Amino acid sequence: MSNFIIAVGHTASGNIGCGVIDRLDESKCTREIGALVTQYLQEKGHGVNLLRIDTSNSYSCQDCYERASEANEIANTTNVELYAEIHINAGGGTGPEVLVFGKSEVANQYATKVCNELSSILNLPNRGVKIRNLIVLNKTVMPAILVECLFADSDDADVYDSEVIARAIVSGLVGCNESSNEEYKLGWNKDNVGWWYCLSIENRSYYISSDGWQEIEGEWYIFDDRGYALHDSWYHDEKNNTWYYLDENCKMVRGSKDKPLWKWINGKCYAFDEAGKMYCNCVTPDGYSVDINGVWIK
Repeated sequence: MSNFIIAVGHTASGNIGCGVIDRLDESKCTREIGALVTQYLQEKGHGVNLLRIDTSNSYSCQDCYERASEANEIANTTNVELYAEIHINAGGGTGPEVLVFGKSEVANQYATKVCNELSSILNLPNRGVKIRNLIVLNKTVMPAILVECLFADSDDADVYDSEVIARAIVSGLVGCNESSNEEYKLGWNKDNVGWWYCLSIENRSYYISSDGWQEIEGEWYIFDDRGYALHDSWYHDEKNNTWYYLDENCKMVRGSKDKPLWKWINGKCYAFDEAGKMYCNCVTPDGYSVDINGVWIK
């Protein structure tokens, strides 16, 4: 299990150095999220130190130096995997981004995972990983990231949920392949979110969407950015402009060479060929017509 330092950005609301206050109060939000991230990591068995500087003097960056100093003191006695500082963005944009100093591959990997999780779960644009020369990133001795969860002064505020954001950050830090109650194993695993496929316990690796289709024991599967197998859902291959459907067991729905597989989905009937492709705007091999959207024409 890893040791993390979770820091909440800025001082408390109303103090010198507090965060932006608009549709969201940044200092209040970071403290809510930070406490939950700490709790969820501890529940999974990880070591966590929560850093929170609530007051500052007239020097507006004092709290940043204090957090970096406290983090380095902890690192003197503990092997810290990562320093993660939580913020809420401003400037009227949309979507999460994660900042790094650029010198640590470990930090870059964590930053990518956290940003992907936030974007996916909040359904907001992914602004990606960006290099910034910030105090808490270049003064800490361990790998460090600064998480801008979403924007306080845009419609992002409408989807703010501290628990959802905290769980997304934790998923990015320790992956969907960890459970607080049971060990995971090679191959298929299931948790309270869904099914995922473990490739290596040692490396904590698993299939994700960028890996494309995966054939496992003769069946075809597709995984999302978090590593979960799609189920009861459509999948669009943009390259070939082809639609597929994953059933309740996460398997690609597919027929045979001469006989399509017909399936009722949300009150409409669709046909699929031996490669899993949905028939559309044609007459199927068994003599039925389907429209441009693949729906059976009665």
